[in-house]
Amino acid sequence: MPSWLLSLLLFSSLSAAAGAQSSQEPRLIRDTGIAEGEEKTETPAVKEPNPKLAERDVTIGNFYMKKKNYAAAIQRFLEAIEYKKDSHQAYEGLIRAYEKNGEIRNAINACKDFLEKNPDSPKASEFRKTLAKLEKQSL
Repeated sequence: MPSWLLSLLLFSSLSAAAGAQSSQEPRLIRDTGIAEGEEKTETPAVKEPNPKLAERDVTIGNFYMKKKNYAAAIQRFLEAIEYKKDSHQAYEGLIRAYEKNGEIRNAINACKDFLEKNPDSPKASEFRKTLAKLEKQSL
């Protein structure tokens, strides 16, 4: 088959495909990979309790604290809390990271959150002292 005939067949098949597509409304693709008009609502995944992953995240959070990367440490401590809601180590690290990052209000809220969720914890008295100290700092 001559190459000019092959090119003509290819061109006509592409034109036919383009004509079939033009009857549909064009769709814009966003950077999320979801076509416009096909909105997806993502529900945040609830993490199953996992003390080992919580411990890992606390260890990584402490590593970031030593490197003075407080924002990364905050993220790791928050993730540790998602895996283990009563992790006093994660809350202590989170409060320290917020304090070092100059986010005293968030540190106070983290303290209150621990006390609200774990009022009978053996560490509750330490968290109350920390809360009082932070509240004095915020004045």
